[in-house]
Amino acid sequence: MDKFQIAQVVISRQGKDAGLEYVVSGFESDGRVKLIRPERFNVSRPKIKNPKHLQSTLRRAEKLIDLIKAGKDIDAGFFHRSVSN
Repeated sequence: MDKFQIAQVVISRQGKDAGLEYVVSGFESDGRVKLIRPERFNVSRPKIKNPKHLQSTLRRAEKLIDLIKAGKDIDAGFFHRSVSN
């Protein structure tokens, strides 16, 4: 859990989603990471992934922090603009 932060951009290294970028939205009690990518997984229904299957990046989607903390779902267009900056 210490390796990742809320709103950090991560890349999936394993599974059929390998290579896709996600944003960290939280953590499970067992250490797994909650991820969002609005086309399929949003704040209200995140993807849960083992942290060892994720590659961290130095990027953070600062514009998404307040929305994630408020539990609001994020529009795909806004998500991609926030992640690419």
